[in-house]
Amino acid sequence: SARKSAGKKSMIGSIIGGIFCWVAREAYGADNPKWLRFREWMLHRASDDLREYYVEHGPAIAESIRHDEPAKARMRGTMDAILEGS
Repeated sequence: SARKSAGKKSMIGSIIGGIFCWVAREAYGADNPKWLRFREWMLHRASDDLREYYVEHGPAIAESIRHDEPAKARMRGTMDAILEGS
């Protein structure tokens, strides 16, 4: 069980390191370094459950806010609050 859990975390870590933070990049913009700060938070401070949810649903969420500036602003507000509290 521990070996299976470690393997799962390693796989998620590989995914996260390579193609991660779709939502933060969409909300902040690729040129804003805050998306990188949020990625670091997600990698090192978020719960495993939240990280797994983000990996599974992040691309769809990013797509859903792509052309919705009010939704991006709400997402930035939530992410800013997380970063300020960490």
